[in-house]
Amino acid sequence: MKPWLHRTILTAALTWVLAVAARAQVTLPVEMTDFLDRVDNALTYESADGQFFAHLTGETDLTGYYFDGQPFGLIFSNPNDHFMFSPRLTLNFDATYGERLLFFAKFRWDDGIDPGYQNDSARMDEIFLRVAVVPHHLDLQAGKFATVFGTWAGRHGAWDCPFITAPLVYDQVTSVLDGFVPPSATFFASLRNAPDNNYTWAPVIWGPDYLPGVAAFATLGKFDLALSGTTQSLSSRPTTWNDLNFNRPSFNGRLGWRADEAWTLGVSGSIGPYLLSQAAASLPPGQSLSDYDQITVGGDASWAWHDWQVTGEFIFSRFQVANVGNADTFSWYLETKYKITPQLFAAVRWNQQVYNQVNTPTGPQNWDNDEMRADFALGYKWDTHVLTKIQYSWQHQETSFQNGKQLVAVQLVVRF
Repeated sequence: MKPWLHRTILTAALTWVLAVAARAQVTLPVEMTDFLDRVDNALTYESADGQFFAHLTGETDLTGYYFDGQPFGLIFSNPNDHFMFSPRLTLNFDATYGERLLFFAKFRWDDGIDPGYQNDSARMDEIFLRVAVVPHHLDLQAGKFATVFGTWAGRHGAWDCPFITAPLVYDQVTSVLDGFVPPSATFFASLRNAPDNNYTWAPVIWGPDYLPGVAAFATLGKFDLALSGTTQSLSSRPTTWNDLNFNRPSFNGRLGWRADEAWTLGVSGSIGPYLLSQAAASLPPGQSLSDYDQITVGGDASWAWHDWQVTGEFIFSRFQVANVGNADTFSWYLETKYKITPQLFAAVRWNQQVYNQVNTPTGPQNWDNDEMRADFALGYKWDTHVLTKIQYSWQHQETSFQNGKQLVAVQLVVRF
């Protein structure tokens, strides 16, 4: 049987199962739901005076991927493979004391921050202490945490996000090199003719971007402000996320406006050096790593009304590339989620990314290939503890070859 037929049959079968479950209003056995509720209660503690509260929660997600050719996005697999299984265990611990102190830690065990990425399989993705200087108005935070840029990082968890993969701008490498300086603009522009290399190329934003740093959060009326200083730029790869060296910090921020109950709007910005330490040896004479920044600005909007949720972001990023000049890229995505029933939902997301030109001796050339991606997802929440999702994605690049055009992913999420 041909691979595309396997994929079509699998997608149709799982979609049919979810549709039948929704029509019949299928739920999990009461015994299982009760057991998970008891586990949740057992992992919660509150002092007699109500001042101290601690809660341990967990989430297990089992994800399978099927792709044709080289998988697109931040999936790391053998070029000859077409299937990948990626399990993950997440433990979240939060503790509060009064209205002023919050401690949070997120531990994960999996096959890497991205499927197949061989960084630490057991690691602490987030760990921070937050102090409410003025409760409900001003908080200060220090530790390791997700980026404050944009809105996707705040809802990237398997339970919260209707999709299995991230939006294109958070999930696709560009041909920017962070560990080596291109010798010329001609060489840099020629990289677009090579297959994507997730190990040496950098994206605009690498997923949730868990980085050490400090942050401040302020709320005044309908406005929310988040500012942070972190050790690395938005495009930094996970192998650097535990680096505590603040010699080349990145500064990030977002200003949000809750216009009314339905609308939220925001603007974000970020600036900081993006090159890795090993790139120093290939820099032009007299130049340093701090001379080359990644400068990123973006806007976001979300709208919710009854069973509809619409979210979108547009992001412009400039990489200052040695021996080349400015390499600019513009990305945007728009996603819509609709609750068909209280348990069944459908979602669609359209993503695009375009690139400017750089000057070469033979004239201006695009430094990477424009691309677009469409994501379609169907999910079913069996109860407050179990969620199943299926996603189909199609991607196209404006080039004579494709790194991969289609992906099917299925996911089972159990939280406690």
